[in-house]
Amino acid sequence: MKLVHFEISGELIRKNAVFSEWIIESPELFAEYVQELYVQCGKGEGRFVLSKDESEIDLPKVADMIMSPLGLDLNERKIINKLYSELVKVSVSEVMYERTAEITRYISDYIMDLEDSANYTVQFSDRLDIAGLLKAMDVKYEEIEESLLEHLIRYIKLVVELLGVKLIIFVNLRSYLSDRQFRELIQEIKYQEIKALFIENQEKACIEGGMRYIIDKDGCEIY
Repeated sequence: MKLVHFEISGELIRKNAVFSEWIIESPELFAEYVQELYVQCGKGEGRFVLSKDESEIDLPKVADMIMSPLGLDLNERKIINKLYSELVKVSVSEVMYERTAEITRYISDYIMDLEDSANYTVQFSDRLDIAGLLKAMDVKYEEIEESLLEHLIRYIKLVVELLGVKLIIFVNLRSYLSDRQFRELIQEIKYQEIKALFIENQEKACIEGGMRYIIDKDGCEIY
């Protein structure tokens, strides 16, 4: 997998590198490129091209861009919707089919008892909307006390497993993590077999396994 931009000479992500650090020292260029990439990851227009084996990949389908780790929500809509979709599949699987049929009958009996007790004549479907039930019961991922790094790793695991994310883009993440924590994060990224792009506005200590692409304050490219 590689990522390029029409105005940039080299590759921002290379096939043989687990992660890339794109250091943009010019504030104007930093704002320009980050905004463009953010818009493009949100299905807008942009000049970044992601590809694999010479075939272009739709960036919004496989990339997740994290502007700030402090705002990560494990229960954001796209994650919860996919979670419900997966749980619905499990509910009709061989393992859970009988339990699902049992609770459907139980709820039907409950509604009929309500009808008798309230002296109203009602009608209802004999099919249970599992996704609707999950929403009604406010099913979501457990919120626990954890460090920023732990929260970040849990989020990465979720989006990789549920949303099929192959590329995660971080903006100034190294301002929040020590070098040791950053190495731990890289190990998780390697374990998940995905790519990561870290966009920073200043250089930090080099970490083994990655590549660097620098645009200095004058706009000169160093790679």
